[in-house]
Amino acid sequence: MPLAFLVPAAFIAMVALGIPVLLHLRRRERERPMRFPSLMFLQRVSITTARRRRITDWPLLLLRAMIIALVVLAFAHPVVKPVAGVMTTRPDRRVVIALDRSMSMGHLAVWPAARDSARALVRSLGPADQVAVIAFDDAAVVEQALGTNHGAALAAINRIRPGSGSTRYGAAIRAAADLLAANADARGGEIDVVTDLQRNGAAGVTGLSLPAAVQLRAVNASPHSHGNAAITSVDAESRTESDSSRGLLTVTAHIATRLMKAHSTHASLSVNGRDAANVTTMLPAQGEIAVRFDRVVRPVGPARLVVHIDADSLAADDVFNLVVPTQLVRRIVLVTPFDVEPDETLYLERAIEAARDPVMRMERRGASTLSTAALRDVAAVVLYDLPAPSGAAGRALRTWVRNGGGLVVLAGRRLPRAGGVIAPDADVSVRGVVERSADGGASLGAVAIDHPVFAAFRGVQRGQIGSVHFYRYSRLEATPAAQVVARFDDGAPALVERRDSAGRVLVSAIPLDAVAGDFVLQPGYLPFVRSLLLYAAGGAAEPLARIAGDRWRPPASIRNPVATSPQGNLLRPPAGELAN
Repeated sequence: MPLAFLVPAAFIAMVALGIPVLLHLRRRERERPMRFPSLMFLQRVSITTARRRRITDWPLLLLRAMIIALVVLAFAHPVVKPVAGVMTTRPDRRVVIALDRSMSMGHLAVWPAARDSARALVRSLGPADQVAVIAFDDAAVVEQALGTNHGAALAAINRIRPGSGSTRYGAAIRAAADLLAANADARGGEIDVVTDLQRNGAAGVTGLSLPAAVQLRAVNASPHSHGNAAITSVDAESRTESDSSRGLLTVTAHIATRLMKAHSTHASLSVNGRDAANVTTMLPAQGEIAVRFDRVVRPVGPARLVVHIDADSLAADDVFNLVVPTQLVRRIVLVTPFDVEPDETLYLERAIEAARDPVMRMERRGASTLSTAALRDVAAVVLYDLPAPSGAAGRALRTWVRNGGGLVVLAGRRLPRAGGVIAPDADVSVRGVVERSADGGASLGAVAIDHPVFAAFRGVQRGQIGSVHFYRYSRLEATPAAQVVARFDDGAPALVERRDSAGRVLVSAIPLDAVAGDFVLQPGYLPFVRSLLLYAAGGAAEPLARIAGDRWRPPASIRNPVATSPQGNLLRPPAGELAN
């Protein structure tokens, strides 16, 4: 079988074999002086020196030359290729090459190395070996089916280009395993994943298993260090300083750098295709900075924002696209009783006004002032410790809820005195007040942590909601038609939800003031108030931007949706995908 070399250019280094010869020829014997008492009886003889013309220590010379030759041979990457027509004992190989084409692979120091590695894998195969090529990011596509056509495999590798998707190793491994399983035999197979080893690509690999005869290998195509600057996120805050509906936009871009020299960059902001602001800033060698643009006038309707920085070795993450929807500011109506103290709702009002993404604008009203016109474009109504109004105001409120509005009733010390009836069809009533200051206060016991209201307290933040103390709260009674979302440690309902046609009604006995508990002093107070109001209004706000590969289901009212890419192309989902 002939011997081939993947890097034959390395044999140029064989000229280094002359180095041991030169070292041996220049070697001189060291003369040792001898002491002698007197030189008067010795004859003076002149000594002439000459360069050595022969080598005396041949074994040492050969050992040094052999070491250099072996190093050069290793860099040449020798491989043994079988001769066509000659029977060999080595079984034919079945290799699937999965080439990562995610956005991070587009780095100028990564993609050429990745493609060269994939080509070298094909060229190292024997004529009878089978090879397949898969391109993957968050999904895998078979570019070349399993076969012995190595030229077609090389052409498939040349066609692959990095895109804007994210890395998902699980998709590539599953597709490769399916290819090998379709041609299953005792030989098994090999899966070579050529990638830059992004950590987030491991999602979905847990639980994935391969047959014992299939070997999985990762080929790292990323150099040990390559610098990059990237726009990681962009925040857009809308402010309305007058009655104008347009307002102003404040845009802040977050830029992260790694393994670079500190340098300046030019950041630009465009709104609906027009240049709006420019900033020149200094980027650190490693770290993250926030770049804030000057405020710009918000256009009518949705605003498409594009942030650019100077292009570097990975140009794909030097631009960030986002869309600011039309309704970024949500109106919250707070209905209070006539005898409410100014500081009683102070913390609640500040929590509403501090909300961002979306911004919440609070309006205080009396119960009798509610009407169809007053409730137009309102996201949620909060009844602070008073029952639903009667008469025309009550009818307008009930119609608004049935049409999709969100009503939050905060039960306090006044509702039991008013008879405890929140609304005729509320399925929730108030039966007195519970005093718990003598035993150190109550806490929340059973909580439906998977409910959207408590989404901010999942994971490591779960302890924030359990450490709150409540010294006085209303005792709620709920019918089976209502859903108890949370209970106090004595089993009494703390948060109850009831659906009313398209709207939601939430009744909460959780004190939100500074007298009946210490919730206002806890870090979970602001997230709870925000989540409560957003859920009542119909759910959390849509993000301004999404990472490539994230799935999003448009509202059911939108039929045959069409999306516009940053390049201006129209994208339609495949037939039947929305149904799944």
